[in-house]
Amino acid sequence: MAESRDDEQLTGRLAAIGALGFLLIVPPLLAQFDHMDQVFGIPVLGVYLFLVWAIVIALVAVIGGRSG
Repeated sequence: MAESRDDEQLTGRLAAIGALGFLLIVPPLLAQFDHMDQVFGIPVLGVYLFLVWAIVIALVAVIGGRSG
């Protein structure tokens, strides 16, 4: 019974991370970063997308590491 509850919590947390990742890359938010400025020679949009990707991967790793 406790194992089922843990699986449900893990599923809920991973779904929340997926929803967060989706919300961070919807077009209205991406438009805020789509301009000609650069950070260390890289377009701001590219930096933003890389950071969102890295944060989502790190969150999944943290949540997945707790379940094992």
